[in-house]
Amino acid sequence: MALSPTDENTLRMFRNLADEVRKAQVAIKEASGEMRIVGGYLESKDAVATYKILCLPVRRAYLARDRVCLTRVHEILATIQDPAIAARVAQVSGNNDKVREDVNSTTILNDRPLSHSEVFDAWLEAVIFGNFGGKDAIYNELLNECGRAIEGIAVRITESIADGILETDALVAEVLGEPKGEASND
Repeated sequence: MALSPTDENTLRMFRNLADEVRKAQVAIKEASGEMRIVGGYLESKDAVATYKILCLPVRRAYLARDRVCLTRVHEILATIQDPAIAARVAQVSGNNDKVREDVNSTTILNDRPLSHSEVFDAWLEAVIFGNFGGKDAIYNELLNECGRAIEGIAVRITESIADGILETDALVAEVLGEPKGEASND
């Protein structure tokens, strides 16, 4: 089955999203060189500021309403009638499901059951929008109530979704007949 022009365009948009992730990962690696201890935790710079560039594409891949959501891209790839592609789609979809399970899990911090989705959603709002319209208020409240451990949850999920984007991008590149790595700018 050939891809519809809309689906092919979505896959090309996804490749551009993956390029953003690759660039963000390089920037994060460069920023992580400056280590310090804050509140008993080893940190590299301000995590919110450091992860902003990565959270932008991760949010798009995470939100079901976005055209380049990982789930949507996996659905498009699943329409391809090739057993080898189907097996790889099942693998990347399964990995994405594991990340979604993590997002839907709960942790107890300071005697409070804490939904990872609550932490991750607040993290994305704080990182992307900052204090614009008080978007960081929920994250800051969680940080004050539960401590820096919530940052670990948020960063882990962010990096897991980023890994899923890159894993899926390798498959998308193959389907589109493009080299792995950076997307073509046709």
